Amino acid sequence: MNSKKTTSSLQSGLILAALTLLLSLAQTAHAGTLVRVTTSVGDFTLELFDDTTPITVENFLNYVTSGRYDGTVVHRLVPDFVFQGGWLTFDETANTFSPIATDPTITNEFEVSNTRGTIAMAKLGGDPDSATSQWFINLVDNTSLDSSNGGFTVFGRVLDEDMDVIDAIGALTPTTLVSNLDPFPVINYNGGTLLSSNLVNVAMSLIEAPIDPPNYFDAASGLLNVTVDAGASGIASISFALTSTEPEVIIQLDLSSIEMLTESVENIATFDGSTGELVLPELVIDGNVAYRNVRFQLSDSEQFIFTLNSFE
Repeated sequence: MNSKKTTSSLQSGLILAALTLLLSLAQTAHAGTLVRVTTSVGDFTLELFDDTTPITVENFLNYVTSGRYDGTVVHRLVPDFVFQGGWLTFDETANTFSPIATDPTITNEFEVSNTRGTIAMAKLGGDPDSATSQWFINLVDNTSLDSSNGGFTVFGRVLDEDMDVIDAIGALTPTTLVSNLDPFPVINYNGGTLLSSNLVNVAMSLIEAPIDPPNYFDAASGLLNVTVDAGASGIASISFALTSTEPEVIIQLDLSSIEMLTESVENIATFDGSTGELVLPELVIDGNVAYRNVRFQLSDSEQFIFTLNSFE
């Protein structure tokens, strides 16, 4: 296809994708590391404040990635206040609770208020720098914790769409199971032999960042990012700036973006140095394959400028 109609369609698609993504970016993007928390009541996702509390986030992730939080239980519930975990596991056969192995204490990093849905580190009274593995989630706005014991370090938040799980845990019945500990939240427990199923069991896993497709338009930066096989010249990851959409779609190579790669990928673009043609088998916009067999022609070899020829 080489008609003005098809070129106009691609122009409109790129512009619409840019506007849509830019408008929704602040609402949908998660800047921090994401951790999925699986419990016997339901699952929820945490967004961590990597830049604001780097020491605390690194400490928390050490427990997550080492698997030490897996098999722990929520061991404290104070209704309309907090629930707390990250300390004890339960052996149903022996009917005993045991603490997990902990790393050295960390420096307090209070920066963010203890509002509803945030996660913070627990610590010993009178010692701001005593946090190790125990965390708690604020069931309500607990701003009094901001000025207590140096301020309790909030290092993340529960995603809004998962707050129903948090409220469900907070609505459980707090029950004393160990004489010298605060009440545990329990599920269908009326005394007698305690089962693992009566407890809020926890496991955590890191949510890996999605892998970018080989050829995609990034509306946030306005760049067309391409993974290309240039034959004898090698395989590289490159970016093009969208410099014009009318009357033709024109892109220009950003020389500083070139990163040589050692392995090919599926749907890799190709560049033929003898003809100057760049072919993208697929072009992804907003997570979806928007166009196929997109062909650009090198129109200015000195400025590394390409002009759209056709697409499907």
